Amino acid sequence: MTSAGPPLSPGTRVSERRFVFVVNPRSAAGATLRRFEGVREQFRARLASVGATLDVKLTMEPRHATQLAREAVAAGAAAVVAVGGDGTNNEVVNGFFDGDGARIPSDTAFGVVTSGTGGDFRRTFGWTAEPLDDLERLVRFQRRRIDVGRLRCVDQQGHDVQRFFVNISSCGLSGVVVDVVNKSSKRLGAKLSFLVGSAKTMATYQPQRVRLSLDDGPAIEEDLTLMAAANGQYFGGSMWVAPDAVIDDGRFDVVIVRGGGLGFWMQHGLKLYTGAHRSLPAVKIARCAKVSASPATPGDKVFIDLDGEQPGVLPATWEVVPGALDLLA
Repeated sequence: MTSAGPPLSPGTRVSERRFVFVVNPRSAAGATLRRFEGVREQFRARLASVGATLDVKLTMEPRHATQLAREAVAAGAAAVVAVGGDGTNNEVVNGFFDGDGARIPSDTAFGVVTSGTGGDFRRTFGWTAEPLDDLERLVRFQRRRIDVGRLRCVDQQGHDVQRFFVNISSCGLSGVVVDVVNKSSKRLGAKLSFLVGSAKTMATYQPQRVRLSLDDGPAIEEDLTLMAAANGQYFGGSMWVAPDAVIDDGRFDVVIVRGGGLGFWMQHGLKLYTGAHRSLPAVKIARCAKVSASPATPGDKVFIDLDGEQPGVLPATWEVVPGALDLLA
């Protein structure tokens, strides 16, 4: 006898019990796909045991995950599950919104099977990196309404960009580092790749003068090394940059690191992995629902990081979209 299906939350309206798994075959140099294929039959059988079906979609190019997720959300799938790293999560989350940035009317939930080179999003929840643990979380179908961040900026050609994120977006040093890391092989692993990329960047990076405004308040100028608008707690391959961030409180934890040349990072850089950086005089943390930033020097390019990708440069605005997504948690 087939089970009645996943315990859908009260008020949930989905047209089918289809779980769409969006798999990035290039994630972690192909290891993500190999790992998923190794457990695919177990996923199919476990989903079938609760009356659900497994539908696997492989991405073919950048932003394809967004298109695949958007189609599944519009069709009323029970859940769209990102299989890859934090970049894949980001692309899938953007598929819950249409091309104009409006939330697609649907009760489709968002799920995660962690792989890739980072896995920072899962760390906020204390999830393991074991796919079968992810599977049990998915079939429980327990929803948690979470916030989403909205980034508006310009790309390097000056075109307007609007992107959503569930974890962290930042600017300054991190935006340059992510470009260096993404151009590397990542065969050293997420943490070591980020450390190597950081070391290369810090050898030449100089703080940039930036104007910041929190919740439309008065603008302040900072010699900025890093600003992170944190919905989640971790970035950069396990850096615990925002230990007090709460993913459903309607606010970012905004972490600002001022000044800080190579000597500063050599002395204090590892504190970002333990949360001990919060006590440093060069670090300021605030909570707000909106952050605006622009270069104080005309023509200065201040690069942005968005869940491990580089979407553009300042000027930019980060805003919280409260309760925009149901996460299977």
